[in-house]
Amino acid sequence: MIKLLILDIDGVLTDGTKTYDKDHNVLSKRFMCKDFTAIKKFIAANIDVVLISGDKWNEKMAKKRNLEFYCTRDDNLSLDKSKYIEMFLEKYDVKTEEISFVGDDYFDLSMFTNIELTFCPADSPNIIKNNSKIVLSSNGGQGVLVELYDYFISNKLLKEPSLESVLALDAKELTSSEMK
Repeated sequence: MIKLLILDIDGVLTDGTKTYDKDHNVLSKRFMCKDFTAIKKFIAANIDVVLISGDKWNEKMAKKRNLEFYCTRDDNLSLDKSKYIEMFLEKYDVKTEEISFVGDDYFDLSMFTNIELTFCPADSPNIIKNNSKIVLSSNGGQGVLVELYDYFISNKLLKEPSLESVLALDAKELTSSEMK
């Protein structure tokens, strides 16, 4: 049974497109709201969800949605996401076989070689598709998490949570109160 879901952000929750200003500062990224609902459904079904990215720009989004966020770019600019696996095992009290990962690009490869149940979007490069247990039919930013949630339900990897529990999680997000 999966207890921890680790998600890359850019190319999974987004289509990988970034809008830059003239000084090359990131202005925006595109996310699909249905994927955030799917994340809430995973959490309501008692699966911890963690976001991991090489782009610290994503941290504010994660905070507003009450999601754990880890940025892999440290002082030596490492993009190796697998360096967090041992910490995740301890923090979330899980075994590697209780972890699932979704990633889409070359910098996610170390996760695919260290975690058994891995997924990638349809538009991932071949090196990722060849190392992923499941290649989803959705492209990045186009409902990857919706499809993943449906996969978990149809394969009886989790039980459908109540609508009330999902709505309660939504009400706690800063993004919800900012929409008033």
